Amino acid sequence: MNQRDPIVDQIQLHNDIVEIVSGYIPLKRAGRNFKARCPFHQEKTPSFTVNPDKQIFHCFGCGVGGDVFSFLMKYEQLTFPEALIRLAERAHIQLPERKNFSPEAKSETDTLYRIYAEAAQFYHQYFKHPETGKKARAYFENRKFTDQEVEKFQIGYAVTVWRGLFEYLSKKGFPEKNLLQSGLIVRSEKAETPFDLFRDRIMFPIWNNQGKVIAMGGRIMGEGTPKYINSPESPIFKKRSEMYGLHFAKKAIAMSGEIRQVLIVEGYLDCIRLHSSGFENAVATLGTALTSDHVPVLKRYADEAIVIYDGDRAGEEAALRGLEVFLEGEMNVKVLRMPEGDDPDSFIRTNGKEAMAELIQKSQDIFDFKMDSLSKRFNRTDSLGLMKITRSFFETFLKMKSPVLLDRYMKKLAFQLGIQEAALRKEFETMSRRVEKPDSYGQNKTSQTGAKKSVRAIPKLNPEEQPGEILLLSLLLQYPPYVDPFRKRFPGHTFANEKNKKILQTLEELIERNNQYDFPPAMILNRFAEENMQRYAVELLSKDWDSVEKRDQAFQDCLNKIDEISRQEKLQNLRNDIARAEAGGNPETLFKAMKAYEEYLHRS
Repeated sequence: MNQRDPIVDQIQLHNDIVEIVSGYIPLKRAGRNFKARCPFHQEKTPSFTVNPDKQIFHCFGCGVGGDVFSFLMKYEQLTFPEALIRLAERAHIQLPERKNFSPEAKSETDTLYRIYAEAAQFYHQYFKHPETGKKARAYFENRKFTDQEVEKFQIGYAVTVWRGLFEYLSKKGFPEKNLLQSGLIVRSEKAETPFDLFRDRIMFPIWNNQGKVIAMGGRIMGEGTPKYINSPESPIFKKRSEMYGLHFAKKAIAMSGEIRQVLIVEGYLDCIRLHSSGFENAVATLGTALTSDHVPVLKRYADEAIVIYDGDRAGEEAALRGLEVFLEGEMNVKVLRMPEGDDPDSFIRTNGKEAMAELIQKSQDIFDFKMDSLSKRFNRTDSLGLMKITRSFFETFLKMKSPVLLDRYMKKLAFQLGIQEAALRKEFETMSRRVEKPDSYGQNKTSQTGAKKSVRAIPKLNPEEQPGEILLLSLLLQYPPYVDPFRKRFPGHTFANEKNKKILQTLEELIERNNQYDFPPAMILNRFAEENMQRYAVELLSKDWDSVEKRDQAFQDCLNKIDEISRQEKLQNLRNDIARAEAGGNPETLFKAMKAYEEYLHRS
C-alpha cells in the first residue's frame, strides 16, 4: 500500500491530530491552535503548535512538522506502514492485505510476536491456576500485590516441567526453528528434544512501546542464582534500548507536569510497585546498566529522568555510570538514592506511597549526588583527595554538551572545593586538550567547551527567493478553493521553483481525485515520501491570516503580482524586438516592433 492510496486519506480523516498528539503530550489552547513544549527538542518556551483546522503540527524552534502520520512515526519511531496500521486500528478501519514488503520478513517477525503473545498467556494461566500457581501467587500476596497488578502486568508462572511451553507452542502449530529463534525454547547437546528456557520462575512479559510482547523475564522465588533471567535478544528484542513498563508509562509521563518526568528503577517488582502506588510514570531497565541507546527512547516521552538506585556502594557506582549517559544524550537527569537496605518495593510496603513521594521530591541533580558520593570516599581537605574529586568531575564535564550547564557546574565545583575558579578552568582546559573523545557520530574531537555538537540547519523558506510563488502556494495549499480562480485567470501558469511546481501539481491531482475542495490541507503531506518536501509543505501551511478578508486580499495581491510580472516580461520581450530591429537596420521591421510595443503598453 502506498501513501497515495485512498484508504490512507480515509484513515487520516478519522484520526484527529489534536486527539492523537494530546495522548502523548499536554496541549494548551492558544487561540485557534494548541501549543506545547516540543517533544523533539528541549525548550523552555513552547514553540510546538498543533492546528486543528489544517490538521498539522509544526515546531517553530526545531522546524519539525507534519500530519498525524508523521507525528506518530517520529514520536514512536515507526515506519509509515506501522503508523498506518496503528491509526487504522484506532479508527476501526480494515486495511487490505499488505504486499509491499518481504513476506519472509513479515512472516518471521509476526510469528515471533505471536509466539511471545501465546507464551505470555500460557504463563499467566498457570499463575492463576488453583494448584500449579499456588506457590507463585503466595509469593506475590506476601509482597502485598493485588489481582489488579497481576492482570495489568500479566504476571505468569513457569512450571517446573522441562517441556511444558515447548509442547504447548508446538501443538499451536509453531515451527521448531521459530521456537528456537524466540529463545524461549533451547537445545542442548545432552538432550535430543528442545526444552523450555524458564522453569519454576515468576514470569514478567516485556512489551515494546507499541504494547507487543517481545521478551520474557523470569525471577526465582527462593534463594539461588541468577535471580533474574531474560529471554535472549531476537529480531524483535534488543535489550540495550528497551525499558520495562514504558508502554504503560507513556501517557503518565506526558501528563506528569510542565517538566515531563520519568522514574527509572532497576527491577520489575519495583516498577510494578510504583505503578500500583500511583507513580505510573515509572519504567525499569532489563537487568542491564543504563546505556546510550536508552536515552533517545526516553527523550521521545520525557524531559527529565529521575534514576532510582539502591543506597549501597554498588548502587552509587552504578548510578554515577548511568547518569553520565544522560549528559552525553543531552537529557536532564536527577538521582534518588534509596535508604540503605531498601528498594522502592520494600520502602513503599513499609513506609507508604506518601513517604516515597517525599523521597522523589528530594532527588538530587548529578552534581550534588556526585559530590556527596565522592566526599564519602575522599578527604576534601587532603591534596590527594581534592585531586581525585576534581579529576572525577572533569571526566564528567567532558561528557557534557551544554556550555551553560558546564559553566554553572564549574562555578559550583570551585565554590564547594574552595578553589579559585580561574585556576580550576585552566586545569580543566589543560586536561581537555589531552583528552580526545569521540562525538556521537564516531568522529574524534577535542572536548574543550562542552558545547553542543553542530546540527545541520533545517532549511527555511527564503522570502527573497520567488516571494510571490511562496505566498501564493501557501494560500492555495491552505484554501484549495483558490485553485479554481487562479487557473481561470492563468490557465497555463506554472512555478519556476521545482519544489513549488511539484507541490502545486500534487495539490491539483488531489482536488481532481476528490472532485471537491473539502479536505484538510494536511492531506497533501502524505503524498510526499521525502522528509524535506514534507517539512517545506508544513512551512507553507503554517502561515496564518488574521481574517478571511486579509487572506482574500493577499490572494488578490498575488494574482496581481503575477499579472505585473507577466506584463514586465512581455514589455521586455518587445523592447528586445525593438533592439534587434534597430541592429538589423530595417526601418519597416523597426516600425512594426515599436508599434507593437506602444499598443501593448496602451492596452496594459
